[in-house]
Amino acid sequence: MTKQTIKTLLVAIALLCSPAVYAHTPVCHCELNDQRINCEGGYHDGSGAVDITMRVVAYGGETLETGKLNSNSRFSTALPTQPFYILMDVGPGEMVEVDWRDIEGMDRNHFGGLEYPVAIDETERGGRPINNAP
Repeated sequence: MTKQTIKTLLVAIALLCSPAVYAHTPVCHCELNDQRINCEGGYHDGSGAVDITMRVVAYGGETLETGKLNSNSRFSTALPTQPFYILMDVGPGEMVEVDWRDIEGMDRNHFGGLEYPVAIDETERGGRPINNAP
């Protein structure tokens, strides 16, 4: 095999493998309906996700509720009384966070107009700063 053939083969393999990785990117969409948060989880290729751990977490780090995506890839919880986010934990390195402000149907002033989390340890939520106010 020539170097050019090997390069062409490696590029072809990389291109063929890319969609497989992309197809399993987890996604989660949540909406508010009658004081309940309803979420649907799955993967970017449209496939469902069953038995995936879902957590409702207060900004202070307290877990408010834990559950799993059901056989229809859905999770439902009562609307918390404090600012929160929903964590879909697919496994190591694969988590999706849905902040309460990103939930369809939520009034951005629901928690008194709180725009950004208040004094919180920046290592909360996996080491990424969450108080990113300009």
